[in-house]
Amino acid sequence: MVKKEKVILMTRLAIEEKTDPRYRFITGSFWFDDYASKELWEAFFAISFAYALVVILGLIAYGDSWTVTYHIADAMELARILLMIWLAVLALGMLVCLLTHVALYRDAYRKRQRVEKYLRHLRAFYEEEGEQL
Repeated sequence: MVKKEKVILMTRLAIEEKTDPRYRFITGSFWFDDYASKELWEAFFAISFAYALVVILGLIAYGDSWTVTYHIADAMELARILLMIWLAVLALGMLVCLLTHVALYRDAYRKRQRVEKYLRHLRAFYEEEGEQL
């Protein structure tokens, strides 16, 4: 016999499976610590590589005029400033990465909890039908 509640649960379950399949991958493949540390390492290397690329391109673009005007002491000061800027950009980038991935993991975990709740309710419906047959 078709019950309205069972149809509603099956429809919700189908909608959950169709929407954003990356959630299933996140919570199914990783514990939160593993997921966050993996994403932070990726962000660290991506931010560092992008910053180094920008600095190298800047030195190539303005290197000739800079070497004529400034002395070696100025180069050491520039290196110190670039290091401080890199640390600030790295800290900000890692914080943004961590916050976005915490939110993504939280959403994936909540979705997984909803799906499990729907499955428990469906199992109760099927067990109830099995007893009546």
